[in-house]
Amino acid sequence: MIDKKGTTAHNSCITHCLPYAFENCTQIHSSDCEKCSRLFKLFNLLQEELPETDKEVLADCQQKIYYYLAHQVRKTYLNAQFTPALLQLDEEGALLVVDYKMRVLPKTARETKQNFFGKHGWTLHTTLVHTRSADNDNTFDICAYDHWSNDTKQDAWFTASSLDAVISNLTPCPKWVTIISDNGPHYHNSELMAILAHWKDWYNVEVRRWLFLEAGEAKTIIDSHHAQARTLRLVLFCYG
Repeated sequence: MIDKKGTTAHNSCITHCLPYAFENCTQIHSSDCEKCSRLFKLFNLLQEELPETDKEVLADCQQKIYYYLAHQVRKTYLNAQFTPALLQLDEEGALLVVDYKMRVLPKTARETKQNFFGKHGWTLHTTLVHTRSADNDNTFDICAYDHWSNDTKQDAWFTASSLDAVISNLTPCPKWVTIISDNGPHYHNSELMAILAHWKDWYNVEVRRWLFLEAGEAKTIIDSHHAQARTLRLVLFCYG
C-alpha cells in the first residue's frame, strides 16, 4: 500500500506488504493472502513431485518468476510517485516529465518491415512542465516542449540541450524543479548529472530530485502527447 505522500505503509498480509518487500519492515505479519500463496504452493508441490533431474530447471524458473515479481513491485512503487510529486509543488516549483519518442520516420506508416529497418529518421524529445495554478487549488498548468533533431542519437548532450532550451524559456522561472524520466542511458549518466549540478549557478534553479522510472514502464500523459505528434503542428528545434 502506498499513500498520497508516496511512502509505503505496513500491511498485515506478508505478500501485500511493500516495506517487507523492500526489507524495511519490523512489524508482525499475521495473515497471508490465499490467492497470492497459490504460486508458492505450486512450486512446493512441483518440488515434491518432479524427479531430481528436473529440479534444477524448476529452481531456475522459480528464480526468474521471483525476479519478475520484484520488477512488478518496484514498478508499482515508482509509478505511484508521480501524484506525490505533483502534490508537493508550490508556487515556486515545477515538475518536469521528460521522455524520448522512438525515432520518427518521415515516410508513410504503410510500408514493409524491410523498408522500415535501417532508415534514418528524427529524434523527438518532449518535456512536460507542470506548475501549480495561480489560484493554488490543486489544479495544475501543463506546457509541452518538443525538440526535434535530424540526428537519431539519444544521448546526454541532446538531453541537456533540450532541458536548457526549456528552462531558459520558462516565465516565470521556477526556483526548484523535480524531474521524472525512465532510467535509460540518455538520462541515467554522469555527464547529465554533472551538467545539472550547475543549474543553480546558471539559472538559479535547484534540482531537488530526479526520479528514474523503470524503462518501458510508468507511462504518463507524455505518451498521449507523442501519439499525436504526427498530426500536431509543432515548433521544431533542430540540432545537428
